[in-house]
Amino acid sequence: MPILKTEILGSIIEISFQEKEKEKLLKIISRFKKRLKEFENIEGKINNSKIIFFAALKAEDQIEELENLLKLRDKEKVNVEDQKIQLSNLTKEIVLLKDKIIALNKKNSLLEITNSKATDAIENIEEKLERIHNNILSNTDEEH
Repeated sequence: MPILKTEILGSIIEISFQEKEKEKLLKIISRFKKRLKEFENIEGKINNSKIIFFAALKAEDQIEELENLLKLRDKEKVNVEDQKIQLSNLTKEIVLLKDKIIALNKKNSLLEITNSKATDAIENIEEKLERIHNNILSNTDEEH
């Protein structure tokens, strides 16, 4: 297994690694060194262990913030999925309501036709009754 040597806070550190992990390890070490540079102003005032501890605390804080962001994103993802389901249900309901409207419009058209026929029949009956009434009146007038 290859070994990577790096200097951290004046100490040489040897790290064994798998060849496929080398790029990742180099990137992580580079980020850690940048994090340690944030504490340069206290270097020499406190021991290196405390500086590493502060760097680790800062890393933990960032990890917690990222975890919170991930949780928030997951909640938003769930909300989006819920909204998609609601939208799908509403779309289905709209389709059903449109189908009902079409069916009611057809029924309404049939009822209008039936109503028109009934009105025509009533007018026809009224005309016949009027003629019968007039015939009765004219026969009554002739008898007097």
